[in-house]
Amino acid sequence: MIKASLHLWVLLLFLVTPRVNAELHPEQQLLQVIDAIQTAQMQKAEQQLKQLIAREPEFKLAHLLYADLMKVHANPLKTPGMGLEDNNELQPLLTEVKNRWLASNLDEYNKKIPSVLTRLDGNYLYALAVDLKLSRLFVFENFNEQPRQIADYFISMGRGGPQKEKQGDLRTPLGVYFVQSYIPPQKLADKYGAGAYPINYPNVWDSFNGRTGYGIWLHGTRSGTYNRPPLASEGCVVLPNEDLLAVGGYITLGQTPVLIGYDLKWLSIDQWKQQKEVVSSLFNQWLTDWQSLDTDSYLRHYSRDFNNGKKDFTHWVNHKRRVAKHKTFVSVETSDVSLLMHPNEDVMVATFLQNYTSDNYSSESWKRQYWRKEKDGQWRIIFEGGIDAPSMQQLARREL
Repeated sequence: MIKASLHLWVLLLFLVTPRVNAELHPEQQLLQVIDAIQTAQMQKAEQQLKQLIAREPEFKLAHLLYADLMKVHANPLKTPGMGLEDNNELQPLLTEVKNRWLASNLDEYNKKIPSVLTRLDGNYLYALAVDLKLSRLFVFENFNEQPRQIADYFISMGRGGPQKEKQGDLRTPLGVYFVQSYIPPQKLADKYGAGAYPINYPNVWDSFNGRTGYGIWLHGTRSGTYNRPPLASEGCVVLPNEDLLAVGGYITLGQTPVLIGYDLKWLSIDQWKQQKEVVSSLFNQWLTDWQSLDTDSYLRHYSRDFNNGKKDFTHWVNHKRRVAKHKTFVSVETSDVSLLMHPNEDVMVATFLQNYTSDNYSSESWKRQYWRKEKDGQWRIIFEGGIDAPSMQQLARREL
């Protein structure tokens, strides 16, 4: 985190990415101002800041830079934020400068994919990946079943930081989540801005670990506020209203994944393909063993901590052995598979449409599994259950 005594212009000297002078997103306009400062074009920076503030009068970071520029007219700038009173508002703005700068200059984002997006079959149109360390939400298009970054936005997280554990800790959860619904602004308090997208926290893995709380949303900002500082919510992921509306255009309710992590790992295309092959083979081996009617091989894929809310491991094993005795064949086909890795823990979440046929039973249903890498290094299923989500049925029939 940037110290209050850090010279702001020293930080800005490292910002070398060229910007195009055009009708840009407010953040890009801000970075254009910083480029002007970095090249000692103070008059140009001042004019650009005036335009930005006129466009977004509640953009506090723009006001911070403008106050500093005004101070330079009278005295050399010795510390950042000389144009503001030294109060609790200054430090969050300096952290915001740092996070916006980092996100605009890390080369690892170019032509790379977060490791969390392991596999998305063709019907999953988009995915959202949030890096709380960088205060950033990345939008990925599923292009020929390979994620491709198409947008990114500044976000705020909970005042307590990352990794929610209990209700009221003001922390933002880490994990694999899915957008569940949309709440329009007219049904919300003003502080939620242009709307809200609730996610499924706590999910199965959260509950398995005793994590509590509720009401984790992607939402906007109150009127009179452009954006919140990096640590400012009660645990939600918060975007400027304009950006929330843009992100909403990529969301399919019940289906769009939201991967929330701290310091995401990014892979080259070749590394990502290798990971996809390894993880897909794990999932496919489970299917092969199920269809083989070799019950012992099939059950080796399940953790002794398995619990689906109705059966624990012992009851699950006994049930599967009883069922297998009456089968002469089993055929299981899966489609619309997503295999997503937890950003900060050894957990995989599999979602898929399952078509099951045997000599005396057949069914089609959406399933979700949670796999955990256990102490012996093997991946095993700790939860398996159905998904009650009508939008998933609509997804299965959608043509790209």
